[in-house]
Amino acid sequence: MKFLRLKLLALCVVLQILPAQAAPTLDEARKLYSDALSYISRGQIGAAERLAPQLQGYPLYPYLELELVKAQIGNLSRQTIDTYLQEYGNTIVGQRMRIAWVNQMMRSRNWEGFLRYYQGHGGEDMQCVAIRALRETGQTDAALKKASELWKTGHSLPDICDPTLNFWTASLSASEKREQYWLRAQLALEEKQYSLAQYLLRRISADTLHIQLIQNPELLYRRADQLPVSEESRIIATHSLLRLARSNFERANGLWHQLDRRLHFNKAQNYVLRDALARQIIASDVDYADDWVKANDPNFEDPYLTEWRIRLALKSGQWAEVQRLIGFLPDELKDKADWQYWWARADIARQGEISVATQLILQKLASERGYYSFMAADLLNEAYQLAEKTTLRQELISEVQQRGAIQRAKELHWQGQTYTARLEWAQAMTTLNREEQVAAAHLAMSWGWNHQAIMTAIRANEWDDMQLRFPTPFAEEFTKAAKTQGIELKWIYAIARQESAFSEEARSPVGAQGLMQLMPGTARLVAKQMGRRVSSSDLYQADQNIALGSFYLAQLLDQFGGNRILATAAYNAGPTRIERVLRRQDSDLPADIWIENLPYGETREYVKNVLAFSIIYGKKLNTERPLLANHERSIGQDNLRTASKN
Repeated sequence: MKFLRLKLLALCVVLQILPAQAAPTLDEARKLYSDALSYISRGQIGAAERLAPQLQGYPLYPYLELELVKAQIGNLSRQTIDTYLQEYGNTIVGQRMRIAWVNQMMRSRNWEGFLRYYQGHGGEDMQCVAIRALRETGQTDAALKKASELWKTGHSLPDICDPTLNFWTASLSASEKREQYWLRAQLALEEKQYSLAQYLLRRISADTLHIQLIQNPELLYRRADQLPVSEESRIIATHSLLRLARSNFERANGLWHQLDRRLHFNKAQNYVLRDALARQIIASDVDYADDWVKANDPNFEDPYLTEWRIRLALKSGQWAEVQRLIGFLPDELKDKADWQYWWARADIARQGEISVATQLILQKLASERGYYSFMAADLLNEAYQLAEKTTLRQELISEVQQRGAIQRAKELHWQGQTYTARLEWAQAMTTLNREEQVAAAHLAMSWGWNHQAIMTAIRANEWDDMQLRFPTPFAEEFTKAAKTQGIELKWIYAIARQESAFSEEARSPVGAQGLMQLMPGTARLVAKQMGRRVSSSDLYQADQNIALGSFYLAQLLDQFGGNRILATAAYNAGPTRIERVLRRQDSDLPADIWIENLPYGETREYVKNVLAFSIIYGKKLNTERPLLANHERSIGQDNLRTASKN
């Protein structure tokens, strides 16, 4: 296969001599494509090439050419590769052909060829190869510049980068080397790469106490007075205090002020320390939280702390203080639905009625869509509004459907090659205007690619198209799960929409898997309780994931006395953390205030979204009910007792 195109052309000429054959149907083409890939995987290149002419009209024909090129990359000439790259350009296929050729240049140590075709793709290992190629071709200054950029990372680099880094650090003076090692150590500390930070500082014989504190920040309690007054000490002390704050914020708080008097932290360091300590103090719900915030931010410089002062005032029923504190927020926060709602809520509590000004605020909120809008509608005793509309131009769907990248994405999705399908789709979106993106989102939904439809609608700012943004896929599976577990269908849909936007292959950074984002350990425990076994791959099957997730939701709902707010919070943060919040609570709180005071920011927003999504799905499924049921409107010790019984 020296010239693949010439061979295919010759084969086509031969086939033209034979009786004309009808073009394969889509189903036939899909099978031929799979057969051709199978032949290539077994090394039967000739058999695959003989199928190729029949697939020239199939959208994934470029991917067949890609696999044929990769299979015989060592026998291809630069001219052949250039022909392909010119045809496919910056498409996904073109990019992958280029990568395959660059790797071939690397294997053959053709450094000039490597640099000719390398375009910055690949990870840090390829960057290091590119730097080597620059050195091998005599471009030392360019190599040094690239190496200096690569150095600025807070994590360990691949072993292949060691010669590159040694080459660069050898070019530094002693003072430059010390400065650069401290810079990278600081980046490593920020990424919590403590072993790397220690290694870097040992290389420049840094202060022994600095290195010891990275390994064991507890030493700071005993040896804080031994730290030399320097910027390096301020860096190490800041990171040590941040780590100590998570285990004992009260003790860390005292040490912070003591060290500040001695080391004189800069403004940025004090800001990050104050913020970290505030989060721990607020999450622990200590009695002095409000006093601490007031003492450490007397001039309302930190909007995050001002927002928490408002929440704490809500919790203690200080309605006048709520309104006063809202006035200290920056305008962009003050005008958000959150604080508009709470200003109105406080005004009603103070006045005992809805004033004209407050009614105007609430009516504006209630005319919109979202958690606070639905809460405002409840205060006014008005119907919820979805403010639903679409900007779809129907005629654009057929136009968008003809785009090559869209057709390839569709076929890749059908073939189960979801990662590459997403790449093709994402690249296609860069070539479409907003109206075309909206049409593409509707097209994806018609294929059952709901997650992509949702993400594309968001990309196009098509916020008011409820059909796109809140679909009802896997209807049979969700309906069966709701009936089996005795829970509301709209609630399960809302959870799944929030968790993964209906992506069956979703995986979170912490390892949650599948459509309802179950942790493997939780899934195994739930499966055992259901009398079944589950593997990691099972969690990427919609029916199994929905069955397990709904069973777990039903357990949480029962554990927290049928209260969706608590069960929803527990699904996100874990039941133990929610029980801990309830145990620290000494009196009942209205549900909206309880939600607003949840110390876990992610969980707080999660609960609000799920409640709002439940209203949207209630309207779509004709099962509309109030945002909060009567038994959910107050949260307190009764809920804790219910949870403790289970």
